[in-house]
Order: sequence, then C-alpha cells, then structure tokens
Amino acid sequence: MDFRNFVDQLDAEDELLWIRKPVNPEYELGALLRQAEQRGKAICFETVSGADFPAVGGVMSDPDRHALSISRSPTQMAQPGAWGELIRAARDKPLPAIVRSSGPAAEVIRRAAEIDINRLPVPLFFSGDTHRFITAGIGIVMDPDTGVQNAGFYRAPLLDGQRIAVNGGMSSQLNQIYLETAKQGRKLQIAYIIGAPPALLITAGCRIGRAEADLDIAGALQGSPLELIRCQTSDLLVPAGAEFIIEAEVDFNDYVEHTMGEFPDQYGTSRAPVARITAITHRHNAMMHTIMAGMNREHNALGVYIFVGLQAALLAHLRERFTCLRDLHIDFTPPRTGNRSQVTITIEPDTGQKPADIITAAFEFAYEGFPMDRILQRVVIVDGDINIRSHSDVEWAISMRASNEARMGLAEIPGRNGATTVRFGIDATLGAERRVSSRRPVIPDEAEYLLERYL
Repeated sequence: MDFRNFVDQLDAEDELLWIRKPVNPEYELGALLRQAEQRGKAICFETVSGADFPAVGGVMSDPDRHALSISRSPTQMAQPGAWGELIRAARDKPLPAIVRSSGPAAEVIRRAAEIDINRLPVPLFFSGDTHRFITAGIGIVMDPDTGVQNAGFYRAPLLDGQRIAVNGGMSSQLNQIYLETAKQGRKLQIAYIIGAPPALLITAGCRIGRAEADLDIAGALQGSPLELIRCQTSDLLVPAGAEFIIEAEVDFNDYVEHTMGEFPDQYGTSRAPVARITAITHRHNAMMHTIMAGMNREHNALGVYIFVGLQAALLAHLRERFTCLRDLHIDFTPPRTGNRSQVTITIEPDTGQKPADIITAAFEFAYEGFPMDRILQRVVIVDGDINIRSHSDVEWAISMRASNEARMGLAEIPGRNGATTVRFGIDATLGAERRVSSRRPVIPDEAEYLLERYL
C-alpha cells in the first residue's frame, strides 16, 4: 500500500478531517494538527497560504493505524512483542524491490530555476524554532561501506528556495555516512522522500544494520515488494508511489545550526550540512505529509520503533540474573514519558532477590549502543496483582506501596551541554508483613458481568 492509498482509506473510514479554509503554515497549521491528533484523527489542509499543495498529518499516529497500513490486524499487533517479531521476520527474509521505468512520484519534474522548496506547505511549529521544518521526510543515501541504500527519518530545515539541511543525529547511521564521506572529500547524493509507503515509514524508524536494505525489509513488512524508480540526478532508487522526491547534493564544507521543538517537550539544537536541491519530482496532485513536531502522537508513534526490540532484550538480560522476574513492560506513551520511558517489572514475592538489585541491573543495560539510563526515566518493581500495562494500576502501586524513602532511589546522570537529569528507581512491592492487609478489593469474575447484557 502506498501513502496515497492509506490516506484514501482513512478518508473512507471517516478518520480524516478536511480543512478547506486557508491556513497559515506558521503556527496555525501546527495548532490544528495537534488538536486533530488529540481527537485521534488525521487531518488534511486543502489550502496552505503561500503553498501550491495541500498538507496532511496525523496519518500514522497510533499502532492500530500502523497495523492497518500493512494489512495486519490491530488486535493481533497489540499483543506484547508482536511488532518486534514481525520486524525481525521481515529482516530475516527481505523482499527485493522491483525497479520500474516510471511511476507517479515522477509525474512532474522540476529542475534548476523551476525549483522553489518554499512552495511546499512546510510548517513553522513553535515560537523557538529557527526554521520551517520538513518532519516526515525519509532520507535515502548510498552507504559507501556496504553499497546498500540506507533509509531513515531526518528533519530538514528550509534555508531558501533551493537549499535545505538534512540533519543526521549523533547516533544515526546517516551521521556515520556523513563522517566517512566528508573524510573522502566528496559530496553526497541524497533523495528525500515525502509521502513514503507506510511500511517504509515504519522501517525507517527502526534500528536496522547498515548492510541491510531498508527498502527490501519494508517490502517484506507489507507482504509485497516495493516498486522503485531511479532519481533524475543520481542513481538512487526511490518509491515509485511517493508524493514528493527531493533530490539534493550534501556539501560538507557548509553547515547550519537549527533548533526545533523535540520529543521531550523541549527544544533541541543540532548542526547539519547544507544540501543543494538538484531536482524535485512529485505526483500531479501531490500532498505534503507533515508530522507534528514535539511531544505529539505521530512523532512519538513512529519514533519509538528504534526501540522495537528493547523489551524482549531487557527481559532476557534480567532473567539471566533474576529468576523472580515474571514480566516487564516499557511505556513510551507521551506525555507521561516524552522520549524517556518507564519500565515496570513484575516479580514473584519472597524469593530473596532484591528489587533494588533489579533496578540497578536494568539501568546498567545497553541496547544497540544506547545506555539504558539515557532511555529510561523510571524503573518500577511491582507484585503480580498489578497490571503493568495499566497506567492507573502502576501509579496506584507507586502511591500506595512505595512506603518509605528506602524504596525510592535517585541517580543523577550527565546530559547535554553540562546539564544533568535524574533517574528514578521505585520499589512498589509489598513486604511479606503487609501482603494480606494491603490486598486490593476485587469483584470475582467482574469481566463476566457486562452492563450491556442487562440493558
């Protein structure tokens, strides 16, 4: 399924709001997009002031939508570990893409003086943002070490009508490719995909090895090969059904600093090389996919795929030392956690293994090069009567069972630019002496008594 097919599906199911009144890309578009996401809706802005195209956002704002976009059952994919297993299977058996001679993504071709990136409906989201930012773009480059095309989400500030910067974060594979290419004294060809197939939007968020073909894994994820076409000014291959392809050449002699509202509901400043646009191609009736920046639903839902295997990996790591572990759940849900998560761990009582030791071991773990103390905000240990996937259950356990300061651990870790942040470890289990007196009131077989049957 391509991006356009999925937007049409959302529209047919009344999941897409239409705004026909002209909107300003500065603040107004973002304010309305955030409200649509809060209602669980995607939104299309038919007329954006100063732009030649409509904008659409909130399309991939929750896991149920992700499942539907690749023809999977939301109920099936809601099972613990389901996404990790599906993506692992796609990585094990990728489907090679099919190269076509033409496709909708190149129905209109603009080069040289025809290029004006400012005619795209690119928003200015927040008062502290330094630029208008493309947020739903997937950058595709040829990895010089592996000879495989690499894909990932990279924000792009608009600099002028024919230049953008493509930001590769410090831990991203694009940044590694940047460093290696810059050492060779070369420029780098990049294709920037907007309105990518939903399967590629999911894959691009994952932590996939540089020798693995993201586009082929996306094909396996959706159950059919992606169809690709060749770029106009490079040999890069891009999805034939995309909305826009921005072709550019990255110059490592020219960098720009930029600031944008980020995941943890605060600003992030980065430095990125400038890319001169060599061509823009698009559908005849192209629409601009934009992801609401900051701590918002679509941004978070796609961003957390980088940790899709974390839950299973952390559970396996801890079970090597602690036989008392029953289960664990990692919560990335904003706005409770932003880009810092909470892990809640269920243990068997009275085993002699200490919750404090489990908390320490969890924070000491590293996943795919990411130290856990950079990912986790809180580690909470609970008893088996607590539903670790229920916000209210876990918060109840913290407030009612973390009964003294010895059950609360704090650790200060260094952050960016000399700042520090605090991490919490919370023992919210019951001691043996309180296990009877502190039982929660329960109605036996409550789920069997459904009010609808009595009305």
